[in-house]
Amino acid sequence: MSLAEYISVFLAIIVGLAVTDLAISVHKLLRARKRVDWDWVSLALAFVMLMEVVLFWWGSFQWYRTATNLSIGGFLPDLALFLTLFLAVAAVLPDEVPADGLSLRRHYFDTASHFWTLMVLTMIILVFVLGSRHAPGASPVELLLSQWPNLALGAVMTLLIFVKRPWLHMGFVALLVPYTLWITFPFLLR
Repeated sequence: MSLAEYISVFLAIIVGLAVTDLAISVHKLLRARKRVDWDWVSLALAFVMLMEVVLFWWGSFQWYRTATNLSIGGFLPDLALFLTLFLAVAAVLPDEVPADGLSLRRHYFDTASHFWTLMVLTMIILVFVLGSRHAPGASPVELLLSQWPNLALGAVMTLLIFVKRPWLHMGFVALLVPYTLWITFPFLLR
């Protein structure tokens, strides 16, 4: 096996665990559906996270396609990226539905700071570690300009860690769904 294949298999395990965690959470919610007060925000974020995991996994094939020499130290940022993404996926939906019921909206706002902190960490790794690797020789200004969508998303996500205004959270998630579909669309055609 090539280095790229070894890395792909390892990352596929993390991606598989993330998708499994999400599927199990959805399964538990559906099984206890009569005790669940449903809300679109958590479900929309679950969809976004599923698409993000698939996009990162799919994109990783391109990242490592030509890799012939990558040290463990060079791989650790990639591992950190996939692990923070896994933790964000695990945080988006509840793991259990209590016997007395569950409000998905309350769950979202109870865990929003945790979830968005993980997403900000994911963005930091994506922009500053992997962004610089995939734009070698770029000046700091060029790197930041090339990463402006991720920086903008990260800025709003940082705001969501501290601000609990429902309209801000709902508005951002409402915009995040079509944005995720927009960035996913080109991969559907390849």
